[in-house]
Amino acid sequence: MDLSLDGKVAIVTGAASGFGRAVATILAAEGAHVAGADINEAGVTAVMKELGGACRGYGLDVAKRDQWTDLARRVREDIGEIDILCNIAGPAPGPVSGHLDTDDDEWRRQIDGHLTGVFLGCQTVLPGMMERRYGKIVNMCSFTAHGTVANIPGYDAAFGGILAYTKDLARFAAPHNINVNCVSPGNIETPMTKGWLSEPGAYERVQANTPIGRVGQPDDVAAWVVFLASDRARHAVGIEINVSGGQLIG
Repeated sequence: MDLSLDGKVAIVTGAASGFGRAVATILAAEGAHVAGADINEAGVTAVMKELGGACRGYGLDVAKRDQWTDLARRVREDIGEIDILCNIAGPAPGPVSGHLDTDDDEWRRQIDGHLTGVFLGCQTVLPGMMERRYGKIVNMCSFTAHGTVANIPGYDAAFGGILAYTKDLARFAAPHNINVNCVSPGNIETPMTKGWLSEPGAYERVQANTPIGRVGQPDDVAAWVVFLASDRARHAVGIEINVSGGQLIG
């Protein structure tokens, strides 16, 4: 299927590893010019060099407005007007500490690193997209937005906020020919999850609790992100794609 992404300029956050790297790789393979952004500037720069072409790496703390403003300016100067934003970056959940023991720092780390980062990214690129009457925004959400994992309240709340924000923004942006959607993975094997998945019996438990009988890989999720970033999904507005192998079946 031709996704008609040749020459499109896409910002992908968290592109140094995991979901972000997988999204950037598929976008580049489809002909997009990828601006990979990550708090690990050296790592994302190396990944973008591997992808070649017009792909470039940039340092970014998604929770800092001034860094978003600078990123957008540099991308426009270096590559071109921004067509696509994929908000993928975000911190791993902290220790399973429960509702009574989660401290202020961990709560803020999750809300800022996920929800605030998505908000700032969207607010930064929207004016240009509205002026040009074209844009695709895909936010990384999670099945935890539905309260599927116990005792990580900040993490769950951040993704619940992203899901609600995506729907609200989608309604606002659609009249400007801008599609805003999100993708919600289940348990996927990434650098972020390999630690706990390697604990005795953990991988097997996830397999057993996933109806399709396997642990998902980053490409399983990235493929949906890239599809939503294309004009093939031009009539998708405010939707959540659940990519959990059946873990989120009601």
